[in-house]
Amino acid sequence: MERNSLPQIALRQNTAERDRISGLWRMKWMVTNLGRYPLHLLSVRFPHRQFKADEHVFEPLVDLKANGDIQFEMLVQCDESPGLVTENAFAIFCVKSRRAPWRIFVRLKVVVTGDGKPETTTELITTQKAGFSGVES
Repeated sequence: MERNSLPQIALRQNTAERDRISGLWRMKWMVTNLGRYPLHLLSVRFPHRQFKADEHVFEPLVDLKANGDIQFEMLVQCDESPGLVTENAFAIFCVKSRRAPWRIFVRLKVVVTGDGKPETTTELITTQKAGFSGVES
């Protein structure tokens, strides 16, 4: 499969504010479809123990046209000490592109600022067809 026909995204953290009720970080993110084809966002999760969020299912399903973007919000657990750097945190997106299921892995670097706020930088994004490893979902 040609590289330019694979689903491709960009992910950027917009904000992080402490949620008064849960104590977690209420984080807003921007995801952009960089691919040639429409992309259907099904879900996203952040599984790293130092930067963790349960799976967020996009309901209704989010349809992103080529070059389209959308902002979404997640509650993320990150209670690390100021100055801590977490390498290899991930956002894992489940998407559909051209009727096929895909996983998009966004490797993040998380730096905790002096006031305890997590700030992320996207380091690498890889794409894998779902079912490739024998696991569909």
